[in-house]
Amino acid sequence: MSASPRSLVRCPCGGTLTKMTNGVPALPRDLGDGLTLRFARREDARALAAFNARIHSGDFSGDRPEPDEGVRAWTLDLFRGDHPTTGPGDFTVVVDRKAKDRIVSSLCTVSQTWTYAGIPFGVGRPELVGTDPEYRQRGLVAHQFEVIHAVSQSRGELVQGITGIPWYYRQFGYEMALSLDANRRMYWHRVPELKAGEKEAFRLRPATLEDISVLDRMYRVFTGRNLVSRPRTEALWRYEMTGPGEKSHYAHKFQMIETLAGDPVGYVDYKPLEWNRMLWVRELSLLPECPAYSIATFLCRRLQSEAERLNRKREKPLRGIQFNLGSEHPVYTALDGRLEKMKQPYAWYLRVPDLPVFLRHIGPELEARLKGSAMAGYAGALKLNCYTSQYRLEFDEGQLTAVEPYRAQRFFDGDAFFPGLTFLQLLFGYRSLEELRHAFSDCFAEEEKYALLLDILFPKRPSEVIALG
Repeated sequence: MSASPRSLVRCPCGGTLTKMTNGVPALPRDLGDGLTLRFARREDARALAAFNARIHSGDFSGDRPEPDEGVRAWTLDLFRGDHPTTGPGDFTVVVDRKAKDRIVSSLCTVSQTWTYAGIPFGVGRPELVGTDPEYRQRGLVAHQFEVIHAVSQSRGELVQGITGIPWYYRQFGYEMALSLDANRRMYWHRVPELKAGEKEAFRLRPATLEDISVLDRMYRVFTGRNLVSRPRTEALWRYEMTGPGEKSHYAHKFQMIETLAGDPVGYVDYKPLEWNRMLWVRELSLLPECPAYSIATFLCRRLQSEAERLNRKREKPLRGIQFNLGSEHPVYTALDGRLEKMKQPYAWYLRVPDLPVFLRHIGPELEARLKGSAMAGYAGALKLNCYTSQYRLEFDEGQLTAVEPYRAQRFFDGDAFFPGLTFLQLLFGYRSLEELRHAFSDCFAEEEKYALLLDILFPKRPSEVIALG
């Protein structure tokens, strides 16, 4: 790629002009009042790990006395140099020159690849966003988001996604548009017991690197029901199995579930959740031809035994199992009567900086949805009016031929209307058009055929992304 000339752009954080090189804001940048924004360096590792452990401890205030050792370990993992996509230069830091260059704000980007109905696309994942309480409400995070958004765009990433506190990231162009942490719980008194004289038909053993091909086949089963998911390459499997430090929030404990003869029937990844004292199952895949009920009940008994072992050294004992497996999973069906009802899940914040580019990218899936539907062979336009921006999708005999912005000639110039960024909820299958209509009175389709077309092109579909950390 040829180098682009330096240019000046308006910074969204306060009106100053920002120098750009190759589409990325030039750093370091003087923010005034003794503050400097720069990319992190390898020598920042310990100081930044300590900063993140303090800022991200406890609740959202960051004021709890004891630091979060899982965050400290995760930060050091990202700095170490063996992460598949992320290193020190993927962090931004704001330092106070008047306080011996003390780090007062920081965040990072973890680049990764997700898929939409099997179509890969790049994602920049902002994470570890934090500011010292003494330096908040000065726009420091906004300055850093300007930088990491430009970095993500320079890498060709079509989407940015973050898990974060309520409302906050909406001010940077994000919309809650993908299910996060949908789960069901089982408390120990509901774990099914073995009948007298009955023996377990399965066992657990730690997964090894030699299991990667089998793990990946089962992971594809686990993610196959999702509209949006993250595929794993062999390199990603190797890192996630062996790279994260033991205390890191992204440390994994992959266990093979197999028959007593050693035949694999599934795998599970679990660890204790400290904040609610549950044993957290974040991945669980069972091969389709295997008995889900028998495996699930065995697993519950096995995890209860594991919790009893851990509880001998815990001040606050683990209370049960939390299955974080999305809104739908075979284990939910198998154990339905023993599980607590699902609470409303949280959501990923997603940002799509160039909606026409993303829609064109997933065009083959949109065409496939039209084919064989009630609107098969559709020819014509679909005009999406988001009130402050408008987009026209052009179809010819069911083929998506163009997606372009258009300028509304009158207020109601459009076939369907979506306030703010709510169209992203429809795009990523998080909400149906009917659900959006119910929640937002200014979301509607002008005619029945456009409502039908939107239902076909953008049906509600479950997703539970296992993000790269």
